[in-house]
Amino acid sequence: MSSLVCPDRVVACVGRIARNASRPGVECALDRCLEGVDALRREERITAEQREAMRLILLGIGMHAA
Repeated sequence: MSSLVCPDRVVACVGRIARNASRPGVECALDRCLEGVDALRREERITAEQREAMRLILLGIGMHAA
């Protein structure tokens, strides 16, 4: 997954998930986004602060979807 991860795609995915937080399957999409964010950080394509901000957003969406 790491070579296919693009910051813009992850941000777009976060936005789609936020708009559809109550739909079935959101947890699976959240997991994939979290993996993508971690991959971006490992590849040093985003900073640690950006990673943390995205994770907080995603985890907050997850709490509202539950």
